[in-house]
Amino acid sequence: MNQVAAFPPTTVYELATTGRPASLERQRRQVILWLTGAFWGLHTLALWTADVLDHHPHLLRATAVRLMLMAIGLALCFAIHMILQKLSRRGWRQKAPIVFFASLIAAELFAWCTYFALVYARGEPVQLAIDGSAVIRTLVPWTWFFLAWVGLYLAVQYGFEARAEERRSAQLRTMAQSAKLQALHYQINPHFLFNSFNAVSALILDGRAEDANAMVERLASFFRVNLATNPDVDISLAEEVALQATYLEIERTRYPDLDIRIDLPRALGRTAVPAFLLQPLVENAVKHGAGTVGAGDAWIAITAREDQGQLKIVVENSCSPSALHTGVCGTQTGLRNVRDRLSNRFGADAKLSTERLPASRFRATLELPLGYAG
Repeated sequence: MNQVAAFPPTTVYELATTGRPASLERQRRQVILWLTGAFWGLHTLALWTADVLDHHPHLLRATAVRLMLMAIGLALCFAIHMILQKLSRRGWRQKAPIVFFASLIAAELFAWCTYFALVYARGEPVQLAIDGSAVIRTLVPWTWFFLAWVGLYLAVQYGFEARAEERRSAQLRTMAQSAKLQALHYQINPHFLFNSFNAVSALILDGRAEDANAMVERLASFFRVNLATNPDVDISLAEEVALQATYLEIERTRYPDLDIRIDLPRALGRTAVPAFLLQPLVENAVKHGAGTVGAGDAWIAITAREDQGQLKIVVENSCSPSALHTGVCGTQTGLRNVRDRLSNRFGADAKLSTERLPASRFRATLELPLGYAG
């Protein structure tokens, strides 16, 4: 039997405790830095161009003053950024007034810095007489200037928060799907174990100690691989069929006349299938097939083929006529589990169909996308 590799699963705790991805946080900071730099850089460049066109008498001094004012503007924006970071957990009713007053104070500070700097650049005397109308005309544009920057800042912040939330939602969907697959897997295992122990008990009661010992050894080998295989991952079809062949050998200890037929083209051996996808179908085939027909008449066939880009796997078994009529031949929990796994894994791209055939036969057909294991 092919060895099945163990794949360490990502736990729910690891996913749940993952905060905003570091790469996304780094991108957010870079965008805000570039946006703020461009905001003040373009503003400074426009005013410097105006100084050049006006033939400023002290152009070099004016250039230095413009760069200093840009640095002050960047510092004020950083201060508002720190305030917004502190208020990140508050609602907009609390945040909006604080942000507005912070922008108003930043505008006032920047307006005074601009006045003193430009007076120095022109070589004019400082006049501290305050004109109310001039103050309003100065504060209003600069207040809107800082509020415009805050608007752009929050737009960037919102965009990255939306991306982070989308990633978190995708993680939660993955967690839910993984948990459901694990639940389905754990639902199958106790059922199989219960049947196996019953079979060992029956062999012991029949005085077939050697057969019981051989079955226990095969069970140990089977469950060793079972426990080492993550049900969330894909394995090759050859490995899956080998696992089911081992299971059937275990059951053949109980039903010595069981005929096992496997037809797996070599070209399809590397196709990928979810681990233990066939197990419920094979279990049903044994329970409702080999367990219902007479000695020498029980058989189970596993075949695979490619059909129009789809992988088709057929599990067919013999049944007694009475089982077919009562509707218990290969149905119930096992088939529901397989359908649930296919739906969670492939959506509408995969399906399981069943049919009762003449000559006391039952057939389950899996159709899933054709992919290849690495």
